[in-house]
Amino acid sequence: MTQFQFPPRSTRGAVMGFTWSQIVTVASGVISAVVAANLITAGRPWAGGGVLLAAVLLITLGLLRLRGRRITEWIPVVLGALVQRAGRQDRYRGQVFAPNSVAEHLDLPGPAAGYRWLPAVAADGTTEVGLLLHRRERTVTAALSCTGANFILADTSVQAQRLVDWAQVLNILGTEYGDTGLVRWALTTRAVPDTGNRAQRYLTDRAVDTGSLAYASLAELTAAAAPSAQRHETYLSVVFDVARLSAEIADAGGTDAAVAAVVLDRLAGIEATVTEAGVTTSGWLTPRGYAAVIRTQFDPADQESVDLRGGTGAPSGVAPRLAGPAAAETVGWSTYRHDSGVSRTLWVADMPRQLVAATWLTPLYTRATGRRTVTLLAQPIPAALANLAARREQVARAGDEVTKRRLRLVRTAREDAEARSVAQIDREQAHGHTRYRYALLVTVTADTVEALDRDVRAVKRVLSRAGCEATTLFGEQDQAFVAAALPLARGLAPIRGWWSA
Repeated sequence: MTQFQFPPRSTRGAVMGFTWSQIVTVASGVISAVVAANLITAGRPWAGGGVLLAAVLLITLGLLRLRGRRITEWIPVVLGALVQRAGRQDRYRGQVFAPNSVAEHLDLPGPAAGYRWLPAVAADGTTEVGLLLHRRERTVTAALSCTGANFILADTSVQAQRLVDWAQVLNILGTEYGDTGLVRWALTTRAVPDTGNRAQRYLTDRAVDTGSLAYASLAELTAAAAPSAQRHETYLSVVFDVARLSAEIADAGGTDAAVAAVVLDRLAGIEATVTEAGVTTSGWLTPRGYAAVIRTQFDPADQESVDLRGGTGAPSGVAPRLAGPAAAETVGWSTYRHDSGVSRTLWVADMPRQLVAATWLTPLYTRATGRRTVTLLAQPIPAALANLAARREQVARAGDEVTKRRLRLVRTAREDAEARSVAQIDREQAHGHTRYRYALLVTVTADTVEALDRDVRAVKRVLSRAGCEATTLFGEQDQAFVAAALPLARGLAPIRGWWSA
């Protein structure tokens, strides 16, 4: 079976592995230490002692790490959380409690508050497509419902072909960055309780001899499996930049209908590309279907009633304006409470460093039993920007190597591995492969905090055995939930120049 190896996360900073924030903090500490020594020499020991304590604190903040992050990286997180709590922005009240609950746009908390529904009808003239227009960012988001095929039980040749086909999809999605306005996409897979017991329904619909002992045994088995059965739903969310499509939108009239028409044309091409790769699709989510996914993520207890709604003669899904939660709040430092559930989001900071098979993430879907959502966020980097970033990285590492040689500093094996990965990325780009910025997030949801702690520990164990290093996004759980639990393809910081590539 084909094996893969992820490059290590870069530890190289601006100078000798240190970021500019660390350099400024440590330099301030050294200057403070010098001032403290002068004060003590001048006969002012109390003032000098206070300044010396500040110097030690600054140097400590600049050099230490906490839970996988530099202390200087925690400062904006802590300040943001404190400001949010001081302004009582850590609580949200929606639906009938929201000031815009009767408007056409969604009532969603936090960074997702700017969305509104964009009317759109597919080419057949009857099927509605759920398009979300972000009023401030001027982006349009849609989600494609996908059905995975059994990869583990497939022949080796079939597995290899599927990997090749999916690599082609990644390249196409990446090369369309500038041509079609596609700026970001996300692959979201959620595991939810199978309230409808699909196994039991399949047996009932397909069985021929319902009087046999075999049928009775299978019926008993499927009925008993209902409380623990799970189903997996997969969505490919894509985000388009309206500004990149402005010329075509202007030619089409410049209205909301023109925006929808231009985006729908792109969606047809993306769905065709995914289908050609052997992935079965169920079409782009309708507004009610899209709202149902968002609604059941915020209110897990409503999953059963939403699943049964389509079979009772009533319209399936959820009314688009009711997609958001009735209430949500950040609890403490690591928990996000929303309607009937509590969630915690993990960030996979380090991928497996050893060779792994293509099925390395399978245990996360098969061995964990709690309600969870796994989201891969990806943003293609334009070829020119990617080449410039690779060249900058190689030059900077060469300079660090010369400096360390002159200072007779030790060069670690990790630094050698990072240098080899940079060279490999450069070669892959030269062969036409697309470079991506990406993040892997996992949201675990439960009914109580105690159950949540238990499920999070189980997920962390599974990820650890797979060779991943996962960390809880402390102080950012409300933003992390929107990025990881909802099929909106959010969560990656914008590229600011070529330094962020």
